Amino acid sequence: MKQNFELREWRLSDAASLAENANNINIWNNVRDYFPHPYSEEDGRQFIEMVLDKPKPAVDLAIVVDGKAVGGIGIVPQKDVERIGAEIGYWLGENYWNRGIMTDVVREMTNYAFTHFPLQKIYAPVFDFNIASHKVLQKAGFEREVILKQAAIKNNKVIDLHYYSLFKNQWQESVTIRPLTNDDLPILEQLLYEAIFIPEGVEPPPVEVIKQPEINVYIHDFGKKKDDYCLVAEIDGKIVGGVWVRILSGEIKGFGNVDDETPEFAISLFKEYRNQGIGTKLMREMIDYLKNKGYQQCSLAVQKANYAAKMYLNLGFEIIKEKEEEYCMRLKLK
Repeated sequence: MKQNFELREWRLSDAASLAENANNINIWNNVRDYFPHPYSEEDGRQFIEMVLDKPKPAVDLAIVVDGKAVGGIGIVPQKDVERIGAEIGYWLGENYWNRGIMTDVVREMTNYAFTHFPLQKIYAPVFDFNIASHKVLQKAGFEREVILKQAAIKNNKVIDLHYYSLFKNQWQESVTIRPLTNDDLPILEQLLYEAIFIPEGVEPPPVEVIKQPEINVYIHDFGKKKDDYCLVAEIDGKIVGGVWVRILSGEIKGFGNVDDETPEFAISLFKEYRNQGIGTKLMREMIDYLKNKGYQQCSLAVQKANYAAKMYLNLGFEIIKEKEEEYCMRLKLK
């Protein structure tokens, strides 16, 4: 489903919109008492200045709808022995309730948190009476872990707290691997650019570099050759990476070319989704596909300094050619 919101860092120019949407007793009734009420523009300015002064990556993000900051969501990473966990909290202006926004916001923030911080668990304490928030978390994949009886007080009433949790391994299992469709074809250009290895300290090349024939050959008219095949990784309907193979038997050969019958790999993940096990999952599914299709072997090229080289070795690839900065690898499928 197409998003009807944007998550981004707060800006000082958001103060007026923040106050307009936060100054609402119906919001205050469902949040912690330190949330100001009434909520003034000065309160908003002080909050934004505080979050902008925190180290990066940001832990507090604005929920933006129609160009205006109308809510907020954030995590509180824990400390000491509990540093692998973080509490998540959120609110949304009342004019934007019942539009299906908040569940998708929580999903996106969860993806952001697990990919930017070394967390194993994200949890949320919810007031017993806040039925809407219970439903948001359940739809976002969280499960109620425990109910703490008479654990909080709000508006002078003692209430139970329901703790909802999502674990990193559950989140990783939510990654869907599926074939590329014709509607997805435009994303191949983005994936091809992300597949270019850029050593630390080196400026990224311009996007136009993928138009160079020796690079563009990996995606040009993709799907028109009988051996073209691509799998993409998807989280909550968003493509986060892909792996594809094709036999480059024409005038321009691939960097990992072995012969005219061996499919060559290309794989790419957007930066924030790397080092999460998604690449390995993509590779294994593609390898299984090639085995089932009866291919004898497959190949790829990788820069020696690329962390992915270790992943390929762990998957059973062997180095068959070596240049100054690059390996050519092969995996025997039979």
